Amino acid sequence: SGRQQVGGLSTSRVRVTSWQGAAGVALVGPGRASMLPSPNDIVSVVNQLDSRGVQRAVTPALSLRDAQPFLNAGFTIHEQLHLLSLDLRLQPGHRSHSFATSMPDGYEIRPGRRWHETTVIEVDGQAFEPFWRFDAEALREARRATPRHRYRVITNAQGVQGYAVTGLAGQRGYLQRLAVSPSAEGRGLGRQLIDDSFRWLRRRHATRIMVNTQERNQRALALYRKVGFEPEPSGLVVLEWND
Repeated sequence: SGRQQVGGLSTSRVRVTSWQGAAGVALVGPGRASMLPSPNDIVSVVNQLDSRGVQRAVTPALSLRDAQPFLNAGFTIHEQLHLLSLDLRLQPGHRSHSFATSMPDGYEIRPGRRWHETTVIEVDGQAFEPFWRFDAEALREARRATPRHRYRVITNAQGVQGYAVTGLAGQRGYLQRLAVSPSAEGRGLGRQLIDDSFRWLRRRHATRIMVNTQERNQRALALYRKVGFEPEPSGLVVLEWND
């Protein structure tokens, strides 16, 4: 399996996992050490992946600073992302943070549970292009990515129609994932999930929330701008390496 192919290769400076559990594809990113990996650190890992038959590696979304050693090690840009942020210290009544919509009849927001996982993954698969779709492990990884997180689903009689994962590290919040079923678009479910994230982060004294989205995902970008997110001066990149 993909996880067996990449097992045991992580170091303090380079983290290696499988990409969505796919055989032959690895996710390679900075480790948990405070210092960035060197190009030599990355090349060493890539060579080991190559020897195990891994044909492709991709990085998580990286800042241009964090991407530099990977570019120097031979990775190339796969996709560029918008990075946006919002100041949570503005009052909820501020026009950027006001929500005119209410939850539609028949819908309810609730904590995400293990038994929601299958339908959450289905909604995610409908909402994102193949490269970006989550499997169950990627969903768990998003929830583990920060010291604290909030996982919420919106359901109706047909089951899960949308979900969000919000992370918190220090005073910085992260909208890790937001997806709404295409069949439920236009009902304000995305805004309800974002509003829930704002309230949860404010209660925990977060000062800012970050989100990223594909440059060509104009629907998501328009929603984030509408609720008050502003573009950061530089975006993020996802890099790739091919054997």
